[in-house]
Amino acid sequence: LFEAFTERIPPRGTQVTLILTPKPAAKSDPPAAGDSKDAPASDAPPTPAVMPGPAPDAIPAPTAPAAPGTTEPAPDTPAAKTPDEPSPADIATPLTPGGADQQPPKPDEPLPQPDTPAPPGESGSSTLPGPALTPDAPMPDQPAPPGETTAGDPAAQPTTKKESPVPLVDNIEKLIRFDPDRPLWLDKENKRVIMVGQVCQTNVPLEMFACLAGTKEHESVVAVDVKAFAVHAALLALGATPGTSVVFHPEYKPATGPEIEVTVVWKDDKGKQHSARAQEWVRNQKTGEAMKYSWVFAGSRFFEEEVTKQKIYMAEGGDFICVSNFPSAMLDLPVASPQDNADLLFEAFTERIPPRGTQVTLILTPKPAAKSDPPAAGDSKDAPASDAPP
Repeated sequence: LFEAFTERIPPRGTQVTLILTPKPAAKSDPPAAGDSKDAPASDAPPTPAVMPGPAPDAIPAPTAPAAPGTTEPAPDTPAAKTPDEPSPADIATPLTPGGADQQPPKPDEPLPQPDTPAPPGESGSSTLPGPALTPDAPMPDQPAPPGETTAGDPAAQPTTKKESPVPLVDNIEKLIRFDPDRPLWLDKENKRVIMVGQVCQTNVPLEMFACLAGTKEHESVVAVDVKAFAVHAALLALGATPGTSVVFHPEYKPATGPEIEVTVVWKDDKGKQHSARAQEWVRNQKTGEAMKYSWVFAGSRFFEEEVTKQKIYMAEGGDFICVSNFPSAMLDLPVASPQDNADLLFEAFTERIPPRGTQVTLILTPKPAAKSDPPAAGDSKDAPASDAPP
C-alpha cells in the first residue's frame, strides 16, 4: 500500500533525529449529577477513606535479621509473636555485631544487604543485589575489591570480548590486520582482501550478495561485520582504482571500474572445507542458471551532511556487494539489474548455499587490467596522418 516519498527524503545514510511525542488523551465530560451509572448502590457501604489497620505512628519497623550467635524462638514457644505483633527485641536487634548504636531501618527503606557471606553455622544470604545470571550470560565487569588483584588469575578476568574469527586461508601469519576491531585482513602477497562473515539467507530474492552486518540481511546471502570504507581503502592499497557508480538519469549508464573476483570459503558440518565463486550462490530468476556477470569496483559515493558538514561514505548503509544497481554500491554489476522488488533479476541459489549461520571467508581479488596488443605494422587505424611529422 505504501512506498517511500522519494522527493521529500534526504539521501540514504543521512543522520536524522526521531522524536516521539505522546498525544494527550481526549478529555471526557464528567458524569452529570444524578447519573446512576457510576453511583454506588443504595445498600452499599461508603468506601473508607483509609485502609483499616493501626495508626501510622503505631506501624512497627520491619524485623531485622537476628544477631550472630542468637537464634529465633520456635513458633510454638511462649515468646513467639505473630507477624502483626513484632517484639521490641526484634525491632531493636542490630544488623551487625557491635552495632548497638545503629538505628533500625525506617519503614520505607529496604534492608541493607550484608557485605560478606554469613559465617559457618549461621543462616543468611551472600547474594549481591542485581539481575540473576544464567549459565550462558557473560559475567559483568566488576572491579576487584580493595587490596585484591586478579591479574595472575586468568579465570577471574572478564570474558566479555569475543574472540576474532579465523579466516580459512593459507599462511594466516602473513596476513595484515587492516581493522583492529573487525575481521578484515590484507593479503599483500596474493593481492587480495579477506573478511569473515556468515550466511544470512538461503532462499530469498536478492539485491545484494553481501551486506554489512545489521543492514540488509533480509535480501543478502552473506553478512560481514566490517566497515565499507575500510574495505574500499584495502582495495586501494592493492592498487585498485574505483570507477564510476551507476547513473539512471537522463539515461542509464552502468557502473564501471576494475573487475573484482569474489570467492567464498566455508566448512560443512563434517569439517570439510569448500570454495566457490560467489556467482555460484546467485541464480538468475529468468534462466535458472548461476549469475555470469562479474563485479566491478564502482566505489560508491560520498555526500556531505548538511548540518555537521561531515562526509559520509554511502555504502555504509549496506550496499556492499550488490546484484541490483545502486549509486551507493561499493561493488556493482556492469549491466542493468533493476532494484524494484517486482523486477529483481536474481535470487539465492538455495541448493548450493550452506545453512544459515555458517561462517564463511569472503575474499576479494582485483583482476589485473587486460593489456592491449600493440598495433600491427602498417595498421593505418593508429598510424599518423600523412601530413603529420614522423
